[in-house]
Amino acid sequence: MKGAPALRPAAETFVGCAVELTNIALPPTGGQSLARQTELLREKLGSALGIVDQLSGAPVARSVDQQVSEREIRMLIRLRRNRDRFFAADLFADPAWDILLELYAAQLGQLRISVSNLCAAAAVPATTALRWITQLEEKGLIARRSDPTDGRRQFLMLSSEGFDAMNGYFRTVPTGATLV
Repeated sequence: MKGAPALRPAAETFVGCAVELTNIALPPTGGQSLARQTELLREKLGSALGIVDQLSGAPVARSVDQQVSEREIRMLIRLRRNRDRFFAADLFADPAWDILLELYAAQLGQLRISVSNLCAAAAVPATTALRWITQLEEKGLIARRSDPTDGRRQFLMLSSEGFDAMNGYFRTVPTGATLV
């Protein structure tokens, strides 16, 4: 890896600063690797480990049982729509992802979303949204249910496969990461 040697002095400086700021006494380096020094610092810091990761720029991984919230997904959707204020909307058109995000947020919030509302939320022409809905249905990521009170209306939701895929994806996204 070409860039690794250039990063080493910065990492050593970081470990040194962390030790100095926290007044944690580490044993003399005695030829210990940077990884070992970092590990010793982590052990000494204990519950403050997240601070080390934040200061070093390392993403804080989401725990296996920590599910993303509807609020986080809604914020992500707002950030994606905010881009349209500064760039042409078709520059970042990703209707499939927008549809999946809307359905994921709805499911997390235990809300139902109609086909027409989903088309509007996807921020693309209805024909484009309907084409993507069909493709996502064919791939088994979303499911369609009839409204029991109004036969003309249908609701869309993530299939169990689609919900598992979204959960799996967001488990790999570090807490606090802003993906737009």
